Amino acid sequence: MRSAFSLALLLLLAPACAPLVIGGGAVLVSQSAIEDSTYVVQVKAGVELAWASTKTTLSHLSLKPIDTEDEARKAVAEIDSTKVTVTVEAYDLDQSVIKVSAMKFGIRDGATAAMVKDKILADLERKH
Repeated sequence: MRSAFSLALLLLLAPACAPLVIGGGAVLVSQSAIEDSTYVVQVKAGVELAWASTKTTLSHLSLKPIDTEDEARKAVAEIDSTKVTVTVEAYDLDQSVIKVSAMKFGIRDGATAAMVKDKILADLERKH
């Protein structure tokens, strides 16, 4: 009974796929949020452009230097005392998947993750 209620609540709060057009161009292909407040976004941008844009966005949002692993395309930044982790993966020739998660004091911070995701998408839209 409890798991059915949790599943129903999750489906109401986090739609599995929400197609969206931002501004004049269509950068965002699909978006979802998984159980632990990790946002997964598929974008119409090559992996190199998406990775470069993500690093730039994180460096603007963080007052401290960001930690990056270029081979794995993973970046970790501290934004408002929250540890934000972003990964960028190639999905297709001109499509990428961006995953954003955040933790504050050991607790998942969906609001910060959503804010960072939105900022990455807005910055990527300007470059696209």
